[in-house]
Amino acid sequence: MRRLSIFLFTALALLAVSCNKGMQQEIEQLQRSLSELENGIDDIRLPAAVTPGIETETDYSFSFKESKYGVDAGGRVVVGYSLPEASSVSVSSNGDWSAQVNATSDTEGEIVIVVPDPASPCEIVASATTAGGKSVAAMVPVMVRDPYSDATRPSANLLGYYNFKPQWATQDNFFKLADAGLTSVTVECEDYDFKDQINRAWKAGMKSLAIIGFAGGRWAADPDNYKYLDEIVGYLKEQPGLLGYHICDEPSASESDVKRLKRIREKIESLDPVHPVYINLNPEGSKYSLGTDTYREYIEAYARDCGVKLISFDMYPILADGTYMERWHHCLSTVADVSRQYGIPFWAFAASCWIDNESTTLVRGRPSTENLRLQAYTDMAYGAQLVQFFTIQQYGGTTFAPIMLNGEWTEAFDYLKEACLQIQKRGYVFNGCKVGKIRFSQTPASESMSLSTVDLPEQIASLQTSGDAMVSFLENRGNRYIAIVNQSYTSKISAQVTFNEMVYTIERDGSFAQQQPGSREFTIDEGDLMVIKVK
Repeated sequence: MRRLSIFLFTALALLAVSCNKGMQQEIEQLQRSLSELENGIDDIRLPAAVTPGIETETDYSFSFKESKYGVDAGGRVVVGYSLPEASSVSVSSNGDWSAQVNATSDTEGEIVIVVPDPASPCEIVASATTAGGKSVAAMVPVMVRDPYSDATRPSANLLGYYNFKPQWATQDNFFKLADAGLTSVTVECEDYDFKDQINRAWKAGMKSLAIIGFAGGRWAADPDNYKYLDEIVGYLKEQPGLLGYHICDEPSASESDVKRLKRIREKIESLDPVHPVYINLNPEGSKYSLGTDTYREYIEAYARDCGVKLISFDMYPILADGTYMERWHHCLSTVADVSRQYGIPFWAFAASCWIDNESTTLVRGRPSTENLRLQAYTDMAYGAQLVQFFTIQQYGGTTFAPIMLNGEWTEAFDYLKEACLQIQKRGYVFNGCKVGKIRFSQTPASESMSLSTVDLPEQIASLQTSGDAMVSFLENRGNRYIAIVNQSYTSKISAQVTFNEMVYTIERDGSFAQQQPGSREFTIDEGDLMVIKVK
């Protein structure tokens, strides 16, 4: 079935007629009412015919509160009704759709319709029966525009990197990470209880990125030790909670490194062709040697020569003075471009702890909810399909991590949880998205990246912001969105938008707010984003 954009059109109608008197008049009136309702809602087409069912003569009619039309949080349609005298209302559907009546009194209530996945056109039958036994039924034609409901909308992919030392890897702690909105974790397979950790993570609803590197530190697995790979992959590939195989962190693109890691990748894929092999790459300007003249050549060496099925790179751009590294956007732009060119997804990082061990005088910013969501939303607006939060447990020279080495949970965890739960409300916009243009208002990365009216879709006449913002134009499952990310995590900005047509904004809680034609001003909080659904 053809998937349609987010919006469900519902119209509930009742014809009250005798056997033959006034039948044509009533049908014409119904058609006029539906036509008027259609004209008031953007881009909606009625089915070719609306066939009311009539069981007995009555003078009732259902009326609907126009403000109730639209899709709210969770891909639902809520339709209000009112009846002139006490009645019971019931609904049924001819498909997998669910519909229920929430009556607030004997004469009023609402019908809640939830869209399944996959979605298909469906008809809901609503009927009302009076206390005297008279009844009437009407067909509710539904046009599918968004296939996702609460239970079926895909979440954002959020990974907690470097989680627990074995003594803190309890089932309760894994549940705590899952409740914070994380969908996956890393598990080091050198730890004696890694099998238990993978099972605990899966029980909590999270997948595990298995770090299978051993002797050799950051250079990961020895390509000649295939006995080890046979054993570890043979076990891991059968685990339902496996996300993939982490084999190396921050290699160079020297010929020897690329060939060595390619051999490991090919060996693992020969044993398990289902789960991806993960190599995390350096950022531009890394203190480690890239082994190439340009950053793009470095990324391409792994996409092209090593043949990885996904690209990951780490960068922790937020600085202690409230600014971020200028090369952050260049890194993201380069990785996103290579990702599109080779048709493979990319993953990015966000710093969830205070990092102060760099060989530079620049100290990374202390984590906060605003700091974290700025990093994650910027990654996702470039098209990152998974955001990795480093670190969860204190590691190396990091301080103020969500979990300290002594097992203490800090305020940093509270900030992480708040940010992740907010991200999850609108995560489905980005999960599986394809990013088109990236533009900037105020101070663009380059003149060619400056936001212009020619970039805007026909539904938007103008878009301006009072501060630095990144504007991402993306598509997902037949829908088109504009994501506007406030590039400051210390100051709010405003966005002035003039709409040519009715559109929806997707609120922080995931709900839809209808925006009528005209000019509006919106406030975008620190490090937050605004999402406009234009189709």
